[in-house]
Amino acid sequence: MGTLSTFGSYMAMVVVQFGYGGATILMKIALNKGLSQLVFIVYRHLIAMLLLGPLAYFLERKQRPSLSLPLMIKIFILSSLGTTVHLNVYYIGLDYTSPIVASALSNVIPGFTFLMALLLK
Repeated sequence: MGTLSTFGSYMAMVVVQFGYGGATILMKIALNKGLSQLVFIVYRHLIAMLLLGPLAYFLERKQRPSLSLPLMIKIFILSSLGTTVHLNVYYIGLDYTSPIVASALSNVIPGFTFLMALLLK
């Protein structure tokens, strides 16, 4: 039983990596055809909000604190500096390089995170 679940975990990792690779190749093709990376990021965030927003609302509305102004400001700052900056830099880099380099560098992110945590304590 343990071997089957381990095999399933490995296969899930392989499928996810193929998905990331395919998405990177498709994004490179879209950038080459003239799609603006800023427009794509806005579409990506809107689709995520429409798909995950209702789910998060109904499943977690009793577990989370109410949205106050300070909490909304923190969420805005964290989302602006986190995902949005990361995606902008990623797609600008993808525009200048190949999908192979972009896929390889995205796997280095955990190492960079560890080094930053080590340096910043």
